Amino acid sequence: MESIDITQYLADARKGDTDAFNRVYEMVYDELRNIAHRQLYRHRQSDTLNTTALVHEAYERLVGNSQIEWQDRNHFYALTSRAMRYILVDYARSRNAKKRGGNKLNVPLDAVQLAIEERSAELEALDEALKQLSSHNKQLEQLVELKFFGGLTYKEIAAIMDRSERSLRRDWQRARTWIYSAMKE
Repeated sequence: MESIDITQYLADARKGDTDAFNRVYEMVYDELRNIAHRQLYRHRQSDTLNTTALVHEAYERLVGNSQIEWQDRNHFYALTSRAMRYILVDYARSRNAKKRGGNKLNVPLDAVQLAIEERSAELEALDEALKQLSSHNKQLEQLVELKFFGGLTYKEIAAIMDRSERSLRRDWQRARTWIYSAMKE
């Protein structure tokens, strides 16, 4: 039932109902926090991270983009994973610029101190590898975004991508190998 409600609210939002997107946000907020927490946990070194800030930043980016044509619940989660990817990569670039003496401003995550400083160069390299992978195979890029940045399970990804879990596991191995090679260069 929730999936149908979310899909209907997203359709209403696409038609201009501003309250519809807020209803979707209320319905999926806990799941978005879980996704953000899993994602930030992967990059954590020692500090406690504020997953709420990442969720709110992703929400702001999604709501602020009037060009998105919401399709359904799965599309919503896929775009949220992509937004989180870009937020974390932007933050990593900002941290690296500061390390090199740049005066670039932080991504607006308020006063949140993301503990990915030691891995920010890695995150930038991963993003670059994903861009290359995208030109080679868009499905593999989406899989990496959903699994790595979205923290989704194979079952959840299978529903989003309309593929079997078994083929996703094979593709995950292919994507990891491809990215490893690209990042090694």
